[in-house]
Amino acid sequence: MDKEKLKYIVGLVFGIAYSLGLLVCMYSKARQRFYVSPLLMLWSTLVTIIVTIASVQQFYTDWQKKQMDLTSASQLYYYVNVVGVIINYNCQLMQVKVTKDFLNTVPFFSLIEYLKINGKALGSSVALALLKIIIFPLIIECNLLLRHYREEAKESPLKTLYTLYPVVISNFLPNCVFGIMVMCEHSIKALNMQLKALEEKANFYQNERQIALHKPYHRMQIFCNLSDLLEELSEKYSLICLKTLQYVDIHAVPLLAALLSNLLAITSGLFHQYSAIASVIINRQSYDIFDAVTNGVFLLISIMDMVLYGMIANYCMETIRETSLILKRIRLNNCDIRFRQSVDRFSLQIFVQQFKIQPMGLLEINISLMHDVLSAVTSFLLILIQSDLTLRFSLK
Repeated sequence: MDKEKLKYIVGLVFGIAYSLGLLVCMYSKARQRFYVSPLLMLWSTLVTIIVTIASVQQFYTDWQKKQMDLTSASQLYYYVNVVGVIINYNCQLMQVKVTKDFLNTVPFFSLIEYLKINGKALGSSVALALLKIIIFPLIIECNLLLRHYREEAKESPLKTLYTLYPVVISNFLPNCVFGIMVMCEHSIKALNMQLKALEEKANFYQNERQIALHKPYHRMQIFCNLSDLLEELSEKYSLICLKTLQYVDIHAVPLLAALLSNLLAITSGLFHQYSAIASVIINRQSYDIFDAVTNGVFLLISIMDMVLYGMIANYCMETIRETSLILKRIRLNNCDIRFRQSVDRFSLQIFVQQFKIQPMGLLEINISLMHDVLSAVTSFLLILIQSDLTLRFSLK
């Protein structure tokens, strides 16, 4: 994947954000900087006001008509995502200046050129992003259509898009965070490849044969060049980690809202499956396989979403651990003092920075995320199931 194709992909993401009213910063070729566009600001404000008022009105209407069935996994999934949409729009309006400053300090294309990130790595990044941004919504839409043709066949199938819209919008900014995390992993991997080459070269010039072959001045010159390269890699490493964590902080609230949405969807989905089985065993009702399967899709998508966040965050931390291990493998017993100081400084930098994806300092996203979610879900389910069983047996 060359630079031009990458520009098209980034341009497409920006174009979608502009059309949805989720970004108000335009790029000026003349000044080579991002600036806040008054026209986009107006559009974003209008969309935010319309979406917020329409959503609140929809909630109130459904509540008045007693159509708000939170026991249904699909309805709960819809309502939670509507709340996510409101949070996304309002948060991005409050973060306009921060977003502009962030975009102006990210040397995205120059960093990719320097690290020589190959097309395969960028392709896998795009594939993972497409899975979350396109494949998941398509599966949800197919699921909604199946439910629609069974329950509301007389109405237009376009009604399902009304349900899908908040799902896509509420996950747009969290998906951008996910994309940044994927790029962080591949950037650190590319940096590690250069660091491994430097390690091999540094260790090669420290064996006894090479020490005998080269004069002290020549060896000092070699290690000074390696030190310069190492300091450059150290700066790039710091830049990647810092900008990744900054972007996570900018969109911390939408990200936490998306994770909470998944938590509620998982809880609701599992409770719905329990309720269907309990109705068969206790109340002797027939088991609706279609309803169980379609509700199970919402459950599966939410679980997969959580797994992907935890997985990619864990990959980021593993690549950073690998960076630390490469630095430890560099021999320092027969090298120049400046090179030794550069290695020590880089190692200390990794230790001090303590790379952690923890939006607002509330929830650390890593491989144990799914364990934490399942623990919370289990606690909620125990309370819900106990209340439900008490009610069922009291009515018998």
